[in-house]
Amino acid sequence: MTETNPGEARAEETVPLKKPSLRFIGSYNHSLDNKGRLVIPQGFREKLGETFCIAPSFDFNSIAVYPTEMWEKRNQTYERLGNLNPALNRYLEQFYALSFDDQSCDAQGRILLPVNIRTKILQEERDVEITGANDHVRIVSAAVSRTGWDSFRQELPDLLQLIAGLEQA
Repeated sequence: MTETNPGEARAEETVPLKKPSLRFIGSYNHSLDNKGRLVIPQGFREKLGETFCIAPSFDFNSIAVYPTEMWEKRNQTYERLGNLNPALNRYLEQFYALSFDDQSCDAQGRILLPVNIRTKILQEERDVEITGANDHVRIVSAAVSRTGWDSFRQELPDLLQLIAGLEQA
């Protein structure tokens, strides 16, 4: 019989499995079909769950697809900010006008991007980039994605300097 030190785990003990994270990461290129449907990558579909919400991103430059749980948290944040602020009310009018809850994927793993949000944010673009954005999936036109990447590359030295300053604080 082998003895173990109290601080050591025994080989037969198992570590409980962690619940899969709802963090969305990665980047994929896809195209919208003629009906405005878009294939969502398998890993993203699993994390989104059976139903989810399609809404504008915070800055209205892309489309965000939120798991219902994250969508509810976002709404609670807006509710905490209060509805007596005219600027917030104006923002929320447009935000909710372009938001669609209880959405789901079809049997082929596609989502239908409603015409209103699709035309206002993606305009006529068919080629898109689908990226993980931590708590949601981000859909942006390929052209906007390229511009964002070019801008990021130009800002990178300043961003790295800022990050280095944060690490020293």
